[in-house]
Amino acid sequence: MHDDVELRELLQSVIRAQKFTHVLESGTYLGLGSTRFVAESFPVESPPKEFVTLETNWRSWRRAKVNLARFPFIHPVWGLTVKRQEAVDFVRQDKFLKNHQAHENIFIDDINDPVSFYTNELAGRLGHTGAKVGWREKLDRLFQWGGEDLLRRKLIQFSDKAPLVILDSAGGIGFLEFTILLQTMAGKPYTVLLDDIHHIKHFRSAEHIRNDRSFNVLGTNLIHGWLLAQHG
Repeated sequence: MHDDVELRELLQSVIRAQKFTHVLESGTYLGLGSTRFVAESFPVESPPKEFVTLETNWRSWRRAKVNLARFPFIHPVWGLTVKRQEAVDFVRQDKFLKNHQAHENIFIDDINDPVSFYTNELAGRLGHTGAKVGWREKLDRLFQWGGEDLLRRKLIQFSDKAPLVILDSAGGIGFLEFTILLQTMAGKPYTVLLDDIHHIKHFRSAEHIRNDRSFNVLGTNLIHGWLLAQHG
């Protein structure tokens, strides 16, 4: 996404037209990909009032805070985008993962046992890395930990702000996050940017948007794997 000139020009145009004041992103990682890309697409003279980006991994969140320090309007939050058990249950019950052989053109990270792969990934991304927790992480958990279900909670806070929402989180729960977006923002205007629409992460999200008349697709690129659409 972050090297796509077409998306940069489109996003800059949409930002000028919509004048977003609130941005919400799932999946910060180190802050050098979609987070920086979107931040740099805003005019220097009119940044958003709030740009919240959510990251589940403590080490990635710490590094992202440093990497994004030049954007004072960005607030990286350490926490879970969804409820912990909700994410695990979703992966274990996902019919696509159990029948992924029928979708040869959709990329998944493990073709042998994807349910176990994504369940294990969630265990690591959701704070169970198996590594000894140091004093700094313990201190951050006391004062910086945002908790669970952050995507839904932040969407509720931004629901009347016509926000820009970027969904770019862990592969196994991308569609779960999109479903939460649909349910929480039902009937509300917002703009959504999906990354990895040729991946299990968001191929179903992209299909839904294309077939839902409440969405207006502003642009998409199958090679670079993104889709930008307005709702409402």
